[in-house]
Amino acid sequence: GTTRDKVTETIQLQGIPLNIIDTAGIRELGGYGDEVERIGIERTWAEVEKADVILHMLDAARGPTRADEAIVARFPDNVPVIRVWNKIDLSGHKPAAEAQADATHVYLSAAERTGVDLLRNELLRIAGWQQTGESLYLARERHLIALKMARTHLDAAAEHAATSDQALDLFAEELRLAQERLNSITGEFTSDDLLGVIFSRFCIGK
Repeated sequence: GTTRDKVTETIQLQGIPLNIIDTAGIRELGGYGDEVERIGIERTWAEVEKADVILHMLDAARGPTRADEAIVARFPDNVPVIRVWNKIDLSGHKPAAEAQADATHVYLSAAERTGVDLLRNELLRIAGWQQTGESLYLARERHLIALKMARTHLDAAAEHAATSDQALDLFAEELRLAQERLNSITGEFTSDDLLGVIFSRFCIGK
């Protein structure tokens, strides 16, 4: 209700980094509304035009409105849309993901954390994940390289552990390096990530 500027957060789903952008709500102002709200709505539409997927948040307890449909009509034709119906705990609708002509409709309750997995699965599907049998896989060269390097560090750690107590510091270092490689797959924050954030957000003098 009070958002005027975008709020950006990066999340990881099965190792896939996704940039989530929360924007100001959209409504027709006509001759009303303050200039700050108008600017916020303009920024929202600018982000919509650049998005890879649109999460259209809706109130399941209230149901669809003409204003909601007017917003949908302005969505770019080439961008996938997930219409997320929140507050099903108040509407009585069961958690579901339904493919319809206009978009996939996901019904969930953020308050009760029900149906959130359905939204997660739909995002993974759009991101390119495939399901074969019981396992999900994504053939990403970066992940394969990270796994091979982690294995190399673990092998080196095993060699140091087998030699003598004098090599325990080298053993610990190889374990740390292996963990960093695995963290790059699971989405844990690495030291390189930390440096990147520091130098991107702050002016650091040398």
